[in-house]
Amino acid sequence: MNCIRCGRQAGYNRAVVDTVSGRELGGFCRNCEFEEFGRALDRFSQAERTCVMCDRDGHVGFATWSPALREGDQRLVSEVDYEVTDRTPFLCDEHFHAVTDDDETADEQTGRVTR
Repeated sequence: MNCIRCGRQAGYNRAVVDTVSGRELGGFCRNCEFEEFGRALDRFSQAERTCVMCDRDGHVGFATWSPALREGDQRLVSEVDYEVTDRTPFLCDEHFHAVTDDDETADEQTGRVTR
């Protein structure tokens, strides 16, 4: 799975999920997460699915991958999966595109995306 921002292998940092369709849009690598948000997404928690950058509805979730061990056929199998929870940060469509498109910038006063 490739990072939605830089296009490189995303590893198992975050899965980017369109929560309306349930479709995986790609990954979000650790380097891009730090560049865009620092450590803020690690500390995120909310009851409602609103954008972390504004008060609009958040439709794109940045869910963390979680490892798990499963026993099967006399051996341990390591699996990695994600789940969209109340600790999952969300972005609205405008801020999602601002993160993924280098030629767009968000206005600091309004948070609206401009080209």
